[in-house]
Amino acid sequence: MTWFQRLYETYENVRANPSGDEENTLMPIGHTSQQVHIIVRIDGKGHFRGAEFIGKQSVILPATEDSAGRTSGRVAHPLIDQIKYCAKDYPAYSEEEGYFGLYEKTLSGWVQSPHSHPMAEAVYAYISKGTLVSDLVRERLLYLNREGKLATVAEEGQDIPVFKVLTPKKVNGISQRDQGNLMIAWQVEIPGENESRTWTSEALQKSWTAYDASQMSKKGLCMVSGSEMFLANQHPRNIRRPGDGAKLISANDKSGFTFRGRFIEQDEACSVGYATSHMAHNALRWLIARQGYKNGDQVILAWTPKGRPVPQPLNDLLSDDEEDMPDFSRDDAGDSNDSEKTVSQPAIDHTRDLGQTFAQKLKRRLQGFDANLDETDTVAILGLDSATPGRLSVIFYMEQLWPEYRLALECWQNDMAWWIRRTREADAPQGKKRKTEVFWKETAPTPSEIALAAYGKRMDDQLKKNTVERLLPCIAGKRPVPFDLVTCCVSRACNRAGLDNWEWEMALGVACAMYKGYCARHPLEKQRRKYKMGLDETNTSRDYLYGRLLATAERIEGMALFLAGENRPTNAERLMQRFADYPYATWPQLYKAIQPYRQRLQQSRGGFIRNMDKLMDEITNAFDPEEFMKPDRLSGEFLLGYHCQRQAFRNAKESETTEKTQGENE
Repeated sequence: MTWFQRLYETYENVRANPSGDEENTLMPIGHTSQQVHIIVRIDGKGHFRGAEFIGKQSVILPATEDSAGRTSGRVAHPLIDQIKYCAKDYPAYSEEEGYFGLYEKTLSGWVQSPHSHPMAEAVYAYISKGTLVSDLVRERLLYLNREGKLATVAEEGQDIPVFKVLTPKKVNGISQRDQGNLMIAWQVEIPGENESRTWTSEALQKSWTAYDASQMSKKGLCMVSGSEMFLANQHPRNIRRPGDGAKLISANDKSGFTFRGRFIEQDEACSVGYATSHMAHNALRWLIARQGYKNGDQVILAWTPKGRPVPQPLNDLLSDDEEDMPDFSRDDAGDSNDSEKTVSQPAIDHTRDLGQTFAQKLKRRLQGFDANLDETDTVAILGLDSATPGRLSVIFYMEQLWPEYRLALECWQNDMAWWIRRTREADAPQGKKRKTEVFWKETAPTPSEIALAAYGKRMDDQLKKNTVERLLPCIAGKRPVPFDLVTCCVSRACNRAGLDNWEWEMALGVACAMYKGYCARHPLEKQRRKYKMGLDETNTSRDYLYGRLLATAERIEGMALFLAGENRPTNAERLMQRFADYPYATWPQLYKAIQPYRQRLQQSRGGFIRNMDKLMDEITNAFDPEEFMKPDRLSGEFLLGYHCQRQAFRNAKESETTEKTQGENE
């Protein structure tokens, strides 16, 4: 339960030093979050003043121990609840009886206690009149059918706004919606009181917390705080979002035999204080909403018990760095998507920089967190996922000191850094459609990008979650990258003909990053190797040289097609998969295929073709003859050579354009 203790400590630290974020605050003890749909306004004496439909809005509401963990049971919240709980006249407008008796009993116990509050008393006075449903029907917020009951199905041509927020339920094959499930929040207008909203009134929250504590009777040892206190019988839900029914702690032994056979009572297995449980759960809710990574039902979170911001392990640490990388797409053929615009700024010669600028930016970014964090601060990394709809499981937990965590993130970014294809919305004049800009960013791919590159856009949610879960120990624990993921990324990047252009470009960058990272963290230390982020002309590896040859052949044919105004794939692009499987057998075929294009360029681009021939001879001469003739398929290293050679061509073209422009200006 170390993670639970860290959450408990976080609540106490943050409560003592609030962040000032009004939209995301820590909930008080004895409260929960819920989405409300209708706000009812009354005065201090319980007279109806109006109502408003607000769609969906999350609010903080008082809750008993049982109602905070309510799933399908009939337990009432003390103040803000559904119409079927709050309305005394609900049975007159529905086939169901409703649960007003439970709601009235809970609220009356509060208002009749020494901890009562004027707002709660006003709400009690109003609901005792039994006119809630009729008032809302008169305000045209609730709708009746021809029998005078609350409508469950809209008639032809009828628009019922509240139906948009209700979940349909099949009854005899017909989708029906129960208006009794609408959540009601109260706004009490009392002269002299600045705050009329019951869900934001601190005085009302303190009043309920005091009353709720006075109703506790069961004391025992809290295994988290180590002190005697009132114990929790049930634990909160709504952890990841309002309406989330999964619980972290549950001991329902009526069926399933959770603990029976080892313990007699659930408290013998684990006893947690009521206040401690609410503090930890509220801190977890606050952290998830503030900085959690969400992947469907999966949540990954890193935090310090002091509540200070830390970099998240699955986020792009340089996401706010807008420097654009070179465009590695084929010069002669634009992107197939006309709405996408490619951005290119030759600010850095990446063939010479080799990643030093990226490393410096990354170090400065991580050092920026040092101002608020001490070397002795603990960073906790927690992963959560739903085992079943009602249970939430811890899939990963690790604690590190801040220097260790910072080093782990820095190692991941440096080991995995490559040029990754990204898109963003471009600025456009008012009234015109915004276009999507394509740019290449020098960074480590995110786990979501790795999953997309490895399995494609048709992968299911579970496969994506499993991939994220497998990569988390590699990021936080500096473990080797799974080889099967590397293989999947490399295989899909080689299958250029089977992917859309945007998907292949993204897969190529991710595959290079994965292979580079795998070699940097190879399980066998003797086989570890660091690759540069630029063209390495001293690398005489067979796979690397074959990649450079493929890029050169593609460049020659691509230039010829560009000058001829033809927009079609080159032979190098079409044969990329075969070239990766049978390089020695495919290269003569590819070399023969580019000969007509070489001859076509002799007249219009003689200098260009001479340079390409010279480069091709240099690459071919760098081969070991025996290695060149090997029939073995190419590893992911050939993608590094291919990508770096394409980058070198691009940088050379940009430098030539820049020099020409400067000469014209002079």
